[in-house]
This record gives sequence, C-alpha cells and structure tokens, in this order.
Amino acid sequence: MSNDDDARAELEDWSELIGRIRYDGPRSGDAGDERLADEAASNEFSSWGRPDSSAEMNNLICRALELGYLRALQDVREQRIAGLGPTD
Repeated sequence: MSNDDDARAELEDWSELIGRIRYDGPRSGDAGDERLADEAASNEFSSWGRPDSSAEMNNLICRALELGYLRALQDVREQRIAGLGPTD
C-alpha cells in the first residue's frame, strides 16, 4: 500500500467517525441549530481554510467544525456549561 493509499484510508476512517458522531449522537431540538452550525463552521473555515488541501480534507475539517458548533449549541440550550446560568 502506498503512502497515498494509507492517507486516503485514514481520511475515510476519520470521515466515517465524524459521520457516526454527528448522526448517531443526540439530536438538537431546534431545527435552526443545523443552519447556525453550518454558517459558523463556514465562517470559521473561510478565515483560515487551506486552499492547497484536497476537497475531501477540507470537507472533513468543515464537518468536524460543524459538529463542534452543533454540540456547543446543545450544551448551551441544555444549560450544561458550569457558571453560564439559565439561558432563554
């Protein structure tokens, strides 16, 4: 197996893992969270994105950022952040 094949296999493994975390995990109760997470990830990635990276790698990074934002929104809405206090 070449280094390119190894890299592609690792990328596929990471993609599968992020997909499982994203789609098998708890769902947001707010349909707008998907849009907010997508916008936040896009804005973040556009400020430091890697134009020299492959489309697959850029997609993986964006999906991971999106997942992080979506989980953070859930934590805030469910008041799971110590010291934050009630949120409306």
